[in-house]
Amino acid sequence: MNLKKWFLIAGGLSVIIIVAVLTAVIYSRHNPSAEQNPSDEPTNADTTEETTPQTTQPPQTSEPETTAPPVSDSAAEPVNTPEPRPLPPDTGVHKSANFGNVLFIGDSRTVGLKDYANLGGADIFAENGLNVFRLFKDPVPVPGRGKVTLDSMLSTKQYDKIYIMLGINEIGYDLDRVIDFYGKALDTLQARQPGATIYIQANLMIQKSRSDRDSIYNNNNMRYLNDHMAAFADGAKRIFVDVNPLFGDGAGNLAPQYAHDDFHLIGSWYTVWADWLYENTCE
Repeated sequence: MNLKKWFLIAGGLSVIIIVAVLTAVIYSRHNPSAEQNPSDEPTNADTTEETTPQTTQPPQTSEPETTAPPVSDSAAEPVNTPEPRPLPPDTGVHKSANFGNVLFIGDSRTVGLKDYANLGGADIFAENGLNVFRLFKDPVPVPGRGKVTLDSMLSTKQYDKIYIMLGINEIGYDLDRVIDFYGKALDTLQARQPGATIYIQANLMIQKSRSDRDSIYNNNNMRYLNDHMAAFADGAKRIFVDVNPLFGDGAGNLAPQYAHDDFHLIGSWYTVWADWLYENTCE
């Protein structure tokens, strides 16, 4: 091969290489790779969705559960609880120990009376979470009897007095429906125990610090219930009694110096409550 022909071949190859390189560059500019741009969205986009908790209760289509609704404000300011007021000297003798042919019905507040006060020979049908919807349905542990229903207790013994306090576990539901069930429960008690005087106890009020920040557990709702329960009293066989002045702060709230929490008394004050009941309903 002569020298002239060799230069022609080399020049042709050079032209082909240059054209190939230019073509590759142009193509890469118009068709970027996946590594260069994985999507049309910005690479720093935040696609996390924030879910807002739903606070609206669904319509009640069945009897309410006894689980209390959650606290509506978990970031409430701390409450300074004053020192409890000193109790009267405890001689070990309490008027409430004279309770005899008596039945107490209630929820955790009445459980407190059972656990911390001397109620003498009274029978106590009470359980944490008990409400008026379950009153004649669920068996409850009764000291000396095991787990029994209220029907069985009313069938085996005629009482002179029946004390009932219910309402705190029902307060998150339709209050007029609660009141309707409460009235029917009183009618049933009266029919089953015609010789008994029924003492309708006003529900203990709630501490102001909780009441002011809670749309459910507040003293407006509690007063509504208590006022309508008082209307069931006739002054003879049904008597309304209200212990709240004994433990109130003077403004319609449970005073913090008596309170174990937002709803319950410190244990030692249940004896004062029991003695008050005896003094005001038995003497």
